Amino acid sequence: MVSGSFAGQRKYVKKLFDLEGLFGRFTDGRAHATVPLVPLLITWFWGMSRQLGSTEQVGDMLVEDRWRRRVGLRRGDGGSADTAGRVLDATAVEEWNEFVLQMFFLAQRAGLLREAGPFGLRCAIVDLNELFCSEKRHCPDCQVRHKHVLGPDGEKVEVEEYYHQAVALVWANGTMAWPLGWELLGPGDGELTAAWRLLARLLPRLRNSIDLVLGDGLYCCRPFFQLVCGAGLQALAVSSGQTEMDQEMDYLKRHEDPRQMVGQQVDMWEMESEAWEHDVGRKLRILHYERRYKAPGWKHERRTLRVVTSARVEVLPTGQGWRVGRCRFLIENRTFNILTRDHHLTHNYRHSPAAIVALLALRSVARAVTEAYRLFATARS
Repeated sequence: MVSGSFAGQRKYVKKLFDLEGLFGRFTDGRAHATVPLVPLLITWFWGMSRQLGSTEQVGDMLVEDRWRRRVGLRRGDGGSADTAGRVLDATAVEEWNEFVLQMFFLAQRAGLLREAGPFGLRCAIVDLNELFCSEKRHCPDCQVRHKHVLGPDGEKVEVEEYYHQAVALVWANGTMAWPLGWELLGPGDGELTAAWRLLARLLPRLRNSIDLVLGDGLYCCRPFFQLVCGAGLQALAVSSGQTEMDQEMDYLKRHEDPRQMVGQQVDMWEMESEAWEHDVGRKLRILHYERRYKAPGWKHERRTLRVVTSARVEVLPTGQGWRVGRCRFLIENRTFNILTRDHHLTHNYRHSPAAIVALLALRSVARAVTEAYRLFATARS
């Protein structure tokens, strides 16, 4: 029983997470509902855990007699893919956001998430994720782009591709990652617009659970540091290379020799800048690293790394900045790439905003719960 079983995973989740209780708090927005809400939402959750390729396959679970008995559906309750889909359309986005957050708090209390990562800090990463690509428009909020595909005669043809995007905040500590929240991009939104809504909503609730929020070069801007530092947390962003602080660091590199980190073949320059002090309320540290060792080509490891952070040296020692900055890419591979590869929906016919947020929440939490079961339960079997 090295890899565990689906029945074992259900028992494990029932022991640690009160799914029935969490789903029981949802408001049923359907009129004249013929199927109870909680069994349908539980079916959606375990359908995502089973890595179903299409949302229509949830209807196949609802017609299985054994599954209906497990979730408490009676003979006259009915149930189909359309019924399950209408449930997601009738839910509220705010309730799905609360569900994701409560699952994280339960996982923390159960000891699944280590209080501090390898750097002594509880880190979270904010980034964009793309999902639900299709060559047909399913809703007015679909974004569109052009791509080339091979036509029937073997020639390249330009077609339109429709898709959705969402910004995620992900716990990035210890042996596994855990979703903290999602924010869907609306018409005319950019990544940063959605990210500001996400951070403003979540950071006050997470003040006692995380220490450091990380972002890529797009987040190297004043609003990011204002939001994170204003919530009493520390911020770190990969430098965009286009700020006043980058000019100061380039000048420092030309006139000072690097420091060499003990135990690491990496050169380092460090400085403190007052460029954004008026807006952020504090000075920011700029750390520039250049590796001297030769990395294998298949790793695609960057040679230089420059980060901007609000954390003082006693919180984030200079020698750890190289590892902390690079861990963002490792977490990206462990979260978004796994969601795309193993939990990818090849077909999704529910495209209302509430349904998309629901599928994001169900899919990401189901992936995290599955990973927790394999890491912490099956190893003891």
